[in-house]
Formats: sequence, C-alpha cells, structure tokens
Amino acid sequence: MIALVKVKDVMVKEVITIDEGESVAKACEIMGKKHIGSLIVISQGKPIGIFTERDLLSKVIPKKLKLDEIKVKDYVSKPLTVISPEFDIKEAARIMTQLKIRRLPVMEEGKLVGILTSPDIVHALAKSPLEF
Repeated sequence: MIALVKVKDVMVKEVITIDEGESVAKACEIMGKKHIGSLIVISQGKPIGIFTERDLLSKVIPKKLKLDEIKVKDYVSKPLTVISPEFDIKEAARIMTQLKIRRLPVMEEGKLVGILTSPDIVHALAKSPLEF
C-alpha cells in the first residue's frame, strides 16, 4: 500500500511572522525581502491572523493610506484557519478550496510549526510518486 502524503511532508517549516503592532510598511518590506505573499500576525507570542498580499491590495491600497502610519492589526485577516501536520495533503487542499484560501498555518500542540501553501501542494503533486 502506498502511503498518503501528510501536511508535515510538504509544509514550509520556516514561518515568517510579524507583531500586530508593526506598520503595514514593515510588513511589505519583510514580504518583499523574503519573496513571500503573507506573514503570520502574532499578538503576545500567539498567532492571531494572517496578513497577505490580498489584504494589502483589497483593504489598504484602495484607501490610499500611508503604509508607515497604519498597523498590521487593523488589516489582518482573522480568525486564523489552521491545520495539523498529520492531516493528509488531500484534505488540506479540500479545506483551502472550500475556504478560498491559499495558505494554511500548521499548528501542533498550540505551537506554530509550519505553513502550507497552494504552491507547496502543486510542487508535491508534481514530484511525488505517492498517491494523494
């Protein structure tokens, strides 16, 4: 029998975060330097939401706000939908499709341990001989 691929097998383990009190300009700077489309937003050490390119384009840019004067906490998407590293990748893809999201933070025992993105799933499908 072929083993199913788990979220932990394809997730990115280095999750980039930002404190909710940081400016949107700082968030954009980090996302640009790291070439990523989102940041997990942290409040008092715990993940509370996600700030994405979509948030920037739909909530900030149309209002012509000054990025260095506004806080991430006011434009974050929440509540945060998370998944366990033990979930099958197919179930993760189903959740992402149903919720129309492209990123799923991975939590284990209350701790942020990774992030799964749509490209991670596509990459796993393209290179894996395993059954999904």
